[in-house]
Parts: sequence; structure tokens; C-alpha cells
Amino acid sequence: MLKQSATPFAFRFLPFVLLLLVMVSPVFGATYSDADFVGRGYGRFAAYNYELKPEMENLVNYGLDRLIKEHTRVFGRGVRQGFTVRYRIFGQFDDYAAYSLARYKKEVTKNLLGYYSPRTREIVTWRQQQTWLLVPTLLHEGTHAIMDEMFGAMPFWMVEGSADWFGEPAWAEGTTLKKDKQARWVRLNKMREEGKLPTLAKYLPSSDYDAWAKMFDGNVSQGYDLGFSLFDFFMSNPQATKFMAGIVTGRNTEQSDDPSLTFAKYIHAQWPGGLPMFEKGWHSWIKLKAEAKALPIAPVTPAKTAPKR
Repeated sequence: MLKQSATPFAFRFLPFVLLLLVMVSPVFGATYSDADFVGRGYGRFAAYNYELKPEMENLVNYGLDRLIKEHTRVFGRGVRQGFTVRYRIFGQFDDYAAYSLARYKKEVTKNLLGYYSPRTREIVTWRQQQTWLLVPTLLHEGTHAIMDEMFGAMPFWMVEGSADWFGEPAWAEGTTLKKDKQARWVRLNKMREEGKLPTLAKYLPSSDYDAWAKMFDGNVSQGYDLGFSLFDFFMSNPQATKFMAGIVTGRNTEQSDDPSLTFAKYIHAQWPGGLPMFEKGWHSWIKLKAEAKALPIAPVTPAKTAPKR
């Protein structure tokens, strides 16, 4: 999540000056504004040097509708009427990088497929080197927007883990995505076998990417892998799902200054056997999934009541 910091009065208008430069600077070869977002359904799209085909727009809107219904089913919350997810998509990486630096002071690499800004409520991304990654990226970041709409503070691992899980639904899986997901379980199982998985007492309280970088020797992607696997473990059983949702929507978590630590403490206190037993079950789940022996989970059914739009 992007954080705003206090600045001297004289500099308070600097972001607006920078934003104005972004909108009109010839360096970008285009102008960027909120008026660029168009579309129907939940998705609003602003595309630059990129042809957004109707088929993709329909697919993303279908995905957003499913995501909202599944979040409502799991967490018992909906979105406000008129809620939309805004996507700013660039056809060229250089334009994506220039916009990110000018508007958000954010330096991006091609490893950062996209990001969601809670301050401006927009998702910024680009065409992607491997084009098949664009739709999963749009859905992953769309999950961040939905979670930001529905909740207050959340455990950091769940912010990314749930986005990976919801953003890669079975209905959207092609052969490439299926292979990528299975490779993730194999990587995790190798870490388990080599004793390289961090303890959950260490991982669950982590609250930012810097903590993951230190934990995984700079390989932040492993933090995503762990978050995804934990969320999948919770979603593998209706009672576990209910347990997780109860913590997330609980007042103690939402009002906590450190929701990641609050979540970890609650599991240790309330899960049978505490964190050690929970961790043992998680390890077993990783092994099963890596060996493709896990029983298939029943398809997610839409919420009985459609969320307000």
C-alpha cells in the first residue's frame, strides 16, 4: 500500500504540479486524465498505445463480477453502489515506467507487472512481455481494489496471497497458467524439504515488502508464494475458510495498528494446537499440492444475494 507522509506547507502543492506535468508533458506523447477511463460493467479502462479488444474487456468484467461475488461469499461483504475498478494500461513499458515515476515517484521494473494505488484508486500496468500475464495481472490488481473497498486494515500476507488466489480462478486458467501455478507448489515443496520455509511465527507478522526481501534474500516473489499457499490452505476447508474470514472481519483486526501481528496471535490462541499445529497442516498441504494429490475443491458458488453496485 502506498503511504502518504507529512510534508512542509511549501511542498504540499508539489504533487499537483507534478501531476499537471504528467498530464501535459510532451515527453509522454499523450495526455493522461481521469476522463480517459471508459467502459461498462465494473471495469473502466484507459489504454495508451494498446488495443483493448472487446473480448478482453468482457473477460475482465466477467472476472471482476465473479471476484466480487466470491469475496462476498467468503467474507460476507459487498461493494457500494457504483463501485468500479479503474485500469490504466500502457502498450509500452517505457510509458508505464515514466508515468509511474512522474505520478507516484515509483520506479518500476519489468518484474513489477502492475500495481494498485489506494490513494487514486487506479491500477497501472502495461501490455507485458509475456502477453498471457496481462489478464491474471488485471484480476490480481482488481482484487486489491475490491479488498480496499470492502475492508480496513488487513494482514499483509493476505493482501497479496488472496489477490494471487482470487486472481487466478479456475475458469481463467489456460495451459500456461496451470503450469505456472503447479510450478509454484513445486517450488514451495522444495523449500519445505530443504527446511527453507520460514516459520509462520516469523512470516505471518511481516508487514511490508522490505521484510520479505530480508526474509527471502531479496527474492520477494517467495513471499507471494507463501501468501498464496496459506490462503489456499484456508480455502481448502469450509470451517477453515470461516475461521479465516472471522479474523479478517473482526473488529480487533480491522482496528489494529498491526493487523498482521493480530492475525498471527489469534491463530496461535484459537487454532487447535496453536501456530505449530497450523504450520504442520500447512506443510502437509504444500506436499499434497506439489504431488498433485490434493482432492479437488468444489467450485465456488455465487452469493445468494448479488452485491450492490
